[in-house]
Amino acid sequence: MKKQFLAMGAILFSGILFAGCSSSSASSSPETMSVTLAGNPATADPNKGGDTNSGSLFAQTDEGLYKLDKNQKVVAGVATKIVKPTNNGKTYTFKIKKNAKWSNGKAITAQDFATSFQRQVDPNTKSQVANLLTYVKNYQAVQDGKVKPSALGVKALNKDTLQMQLSKPEPYLQTVLATSLYPVNSAYVKKYGSNYGSSSSKVVSSGAYKLVGWNGTKDTWTYKKNPYYWNAKQVKLS
Repeated sequence: MKKQFLAMGAILFSGILFAGCSSSSASSSPETMSVTLAGNPATADPNKGGDTNSGSLFAQTDEGLYKLDKNQKVVAGVATKIVKPTNNGKTYTFKIKKNAKWSNGKAITAQDFATSFQRQVDPNTKSQVANLLTYVKNYQAVQDGKVKPSALGVKALNKDTLQMQLSKPEPYLQTVLATSLYPVNSAYVKKYGSNYGSSSSKVVSSGAYKLVGWNGTKDTWTYKKNPYYWNAKQVKLS
């Protein structure tokens, strides 16, 4: 699926996932759809990008604990189910699907989510979207540099279990988890550091499509079907 950058008259497909789309009549190939963005994404790193163009990229390549179905209802994504909180609405314990994999074939783990959320709040990351996690325990202390990012109220209890502790109940948590918070590959973050997501070769995808041929400035690139996506059989466009 090719992305084309048009400075004028572009159509912004922000938040639309093409996994369930049928083929486009305007396309020369029944397996391809060409779409446009208003400008180039700033980053492919979901911990940093707050611009709408990056958001559109994340919507195609990343999937969080939850996602939105075709009726815009929150359903389970990488998590096995929608979680009911305990501790008076302040503790969430998520189980990760055992067949959830990155686009490089490696398993998506609870630690990948913990790494992502801690990294997003870490002031050294200079994230534009750190405030999406303001309701998580110790958020402000981490942002102020008073405690380490590992003190944020998110931790991997084991490979498949993620626990999130909130400072107070948050009614919009489900929607944020479905639309704005994604895992990062812990091994890639360790390898590339602040350059994670600066090009398609320095990021892996958790969602239906993987990013191909993007270097941060190119005006065209491709979203290619992720064969390791847990729900790949339902992805109609290659």
